[in-house]
Amino acid sequence: MEAPVSITVAKIKLELSKTTLEANCKPIVRVIIECRIYQGDALSPLLFCIGPKPLSKIITKSWYGYWLWNEAAISHLLYMEDIKLYARIGTNFLVYITFSTQSWARERFQLWINDQRSYHVVYPYKYHFILDQLEKCGQHNPFLVLIVPVAPHHMEARAAIRKTWGNDSLVQKGVVLVLFLLGLPSGKHSEALQAHVHQENMHHRDLLQSNFIDSYRNLTIKTMVMLEWLTEHCPHAHYAVKVDADILLNIKGLMKMLRSPYVLQNNYITGQVWYNNIVIRDPANKFYIPFSVYPHFVYPPYPLGMCYIMSMDLPKKILQVSKEIKPIFIEDAYIGLCLERLHIAPVNPPNPAQFVVSPPSWYSRCYYANLIAVVTDNPDELVYYWKDITKYGSLC
Repeated sequence: MEAPVSITVAKIKLELSKTTLEANCKPIVRVIIECRIYQGDALSPLLFCIGPKPLSKIITKSWYGYWLWNEAAISHLLYMEDIKLYARIGTNFLVYITFSTQSWARERFQLWINDQRSYHVVYPYKYHFILDQLEKCGQHNPFLVLIVPVAPHHMEARAAIRKTWGNDSLVQKGVVLVLFLLGLPSGKHSEALQAHVHQENMHHRDLLQSNFIDSYRNLTIKTMVMLEWLTEHCPHAHYAVKVDADILLNIKGLMKMLRSPYVLQNNYITGQVWYNNIVIRDPANKFYIPFSVYPHFVYPPYPLGMCYIMSMDLPKKILQVSKEIKPIFIEDAYIGLCLERLHIAPVNPPNPAQFVVSPPSWYSRCYYANLIAVVTDNPDELVYYWKDITKYGSLC
């Protein structure tokens, strides 16, 4: 057993011991509270035993605290990265502990820091575009503008879209405009990645890039920046679509739907609508939102972020009302909050079965050819399905 390492943070002494408990438990971190930091409250000592064994309950309780074996059970352990372990002591005191983690732990734990600031989004803010396509809408006067939010390093996803539905004949004729929206890369290879993004844009002229860090927690920023760009540069298009990079999209089917008599031209937003979606209160859950950030038990109806379509009057209206609503990081739920304030209800498409977030495990050409939007597992699958449903021959 290695010698304990003691660190003092505020009035808390943390004793870290790296050892092994049987074969199932890797590092043990013992947090010893030696003083009172809340009026009248003595804080309990805690022990976190972080192991890969899939037990979802507390298995041991002793004088020094708890052993927790599964991320679902770890209410005090919040986030692990290369050299830091963040822990909640009591109800509102956050400390971090520095130590070396095993590689399996870095890969396994993807929990979030339990800090209110992590659940708010820095918006409104004056973001600006590093890469822009100022003349695209003016040149093509598109009926439909498709924006694909995508991470800078997902080059294969962008390439797959360009060679499939992003190269549809309606796109080639200018009836439909397809653009990719990126934030800034981060990490040690960010400069090289940014240089690659610039080269890619020089070749394709289809990238929008704004100066926020591209991350999961900034998806709401990405969506709001998208609405800003649409409002400023494409006000004369009829509809806008936000579509994820893993979606196989049938543009001709989508255009047929939008030109049907059942689709409105104003105050209209559609997609796979979620109703009565419960707000997650488990800190270990990736979608956790504290009461202090959003006090209600369910979200208002909202279109699932995989693919939603809105009439072009809505981007400006959503931006205006968003100034009154504190953003949360769950971007599609936040769109629902804005729609609720506008008294505009999202509606399911004429045929909701054409928008599929969980497709069957088997592939059927007949089934996929009749969909409008469906999630795929990877770019190769997207390309394979597209080639199959667009090749000559009977679909069913």
